[in-house]
Amino acid sequence: MSRGAPTTLVGRGIASTVIVTALVLGGMGVSAASSTSGPVHTAQGAVAWEAAHRIEPQGGHPSSISCPTPTFCAVADTAGDVAVSSGTGWSAPRSVDDVGLTSISCASATLCVAVDTAGRAYVFTGTTWAPHTLGNVELTSVSCAPASTQCVAVDVDGRAFVYAAGAWSAPAAVSAAPLKAPLSAVACATTTSCVAVDATGDAYTYSGTWSGPTSVGTASLLSIACATSTFCVAGDDAGGVDVLSGTTWSHHAVLAVHDGVVSVACASASLCVALGEDARAATYNGAWSSSVAVAPGDNGAGVSCVLAGGCTMVSAAGAASSTTGLTWSPPVPVDARPGHLTGIGCGTPWFCVAVDDAGQASRWSGSTWSALTPTGLNSLSAVSCAGAFCMAVSGSGDAVAFRHGAWSHPGAIDGSALTGVSCVSSRFCAAVDASNRVLTFNGARWSAPTTEGVAQATVRGFNAVSCPSPTFCVAVDESGNELFFGAGRAFLRSVDAYPVPHAPVAAVPLTGVACATQRLCVAVDDEGNEITYTSRGTLRAWSRPGHVDRFRLTAVACTRAGYCLAVDDSGGTVAYDHGTWYRASRSVPLGSISAVACASRGICAATDAASAAVGAARV
Repeated sequence: MSRGAPTTLVGRGIASTVIVTALVLGGMGVSAASSTSGPVHTAQGAVAWEAAHRIEPQGGHPSSISCPTPTFCAVADTAGDVAVSSGTGWSAPRSVDDVGLTSISCASATLCVAVDTAGRAYVFTGTTWAPHTLGNVELTSVSCAPASTQCVAVDVDGRAFVYAAGAWSAPAAVSAAPLKAPLSAVACATTTSCVAVDATGDAYTYSGTWSGPTSVGTASLLSIACATSTFCVAGDDAGGVDVLSGTTWSHHAVLAVHDGVVSVACASASLCVALGEDARAATYNGAWSSSVAVAPGDNGAGVSCVLAGGCTMVSAAGAASSTTGLTWSPPVPVDARPGHLTGIGCGTPWFCVAVDDAGQASRWSGSTWSALTPTGLNSLSAVSCAGAFCMAVSGSGDAVAFRHGAWSHPGAIDGSALTGVSCVSSRFCAAVDASNRVLTFNGARWSAPTTEGVAQATVRGFNAVSCPSPTFCVAVDESGNELFFGAGRAFLRSVDAYPVPHAPVAAVPLTGVACATQRLCVAVDDEGNEITYTSRGTLRAWSRPGHVDRFRLTAVACTRAGYCLAVDDSGGTVAYDHGTWYRASRSVPLGSISAVACASRGICAATDAASAAVGAARV
């Protein structure tokens, strides 16, 4: 579309790394859902999405590290990937899980176990990862006894599972009923000696069966490591550690009060490391040292020590550092987080652009996606395209245009975070920011940010904007308000809060908006509601919120023909076609969908926050 491409823009603060595109035909939908703004209708056929394809590299935020020998380490991350080191360097992250790994532990270079929040444990035997399902449980930690074939995993319901002889035991209750406090960590010094800790400050011991609890402290315990059956170190959320020596626990303040000890590791009873959330580390060598910054500006994820005496930490940004005493090596990348796609815009069925929070962009040609290329900005929050022209904006208040096949020199246009942009053509775009302001682009330059005469007391940060023409734009905010602006006029009203007699009005944050034309706009909120604006003759009004999805709706997009597609954070889409809302479809091969864009003539594209992939689809 060369003019008026109504592209809906990503809601604020949601990272996304998957694109799937689909050709949209008229009369779509599966069985209809009731709505306040359209008749109940049943139609045959639904959008059939193809498999997604990765364009962002593997990798994610590391969650845990385990080093059973001086020449072997494994790092697990929240993207479900594992990277390993065999002494000569780190491998590229390898996809193991589609949920996100919470913990990893290795007994040797030929036995590791990683666990996730969906009740799955992945066992590595030297070459492959084999999945094991433990049930409907949320696993928080796993520990394998050194140089053994036995491991123990614990969950949020206070239970433990033992892996031995290639199989998992039934769950055993660890924390006392009826509390069943979530177990946050477990450590095994031998196959018959383990200690688990919980969020209430208690510890439990395993010697074939579980006993306890023993009250360790008043703070919530986050981590634990055991060098022997009589020496363990537990880290808490207040910057302290509790040390078990023999049968007695003692408390030590080793980090700042606000710096929780996210991970501890011991090479022996005389060498341990406590790693904090702020990536500061304190070392125990008979006494605790002052903490040092290992990865300044980063966050700590995990630390592991080998019996030979060396320790290695990994940060949340995927950098590793090692020590054999008090001095840490410079951090090196081992599992760097890839860029997350934060926005998508489609100018024609043969031209779409996706942008990420690393300042890169990928283009759709109608059949393939290009490799990611830099745009000149460090991060991008949203993008909109009209024809072959696109405008992208960032959370740093910058904007960059794509025209004539290349990205222009970026410029600072706002002192606040830009959250949405919508372009009608290369001569008109509008942007909104987190400080309740709007800006317009005339083809050469951006206007100064303005509140457009709206009382600031009623607004709480715009999330998205849509402009079907240069004289008609709609923005939505965190307070459930919509703002019409353009042609020198503006007004604000609440569209997602309706007064109930003798009850307060509760506004729900609006997460996305899309206008097919000046006569049809759709807004969505984070409680699964849609609000439709229609203009027929002299009647111009928003409908009352209609509940169309049981999950949080994150964005919406419309074509000029009046077809709209809302997306949610659980991999669902809800179609609107000429006055009818249909039931949510789960046919999209995505997880948490965070952005969607539609071009005229029936092409839509959606992005996913979890699986770091991009794909093309047809109906």
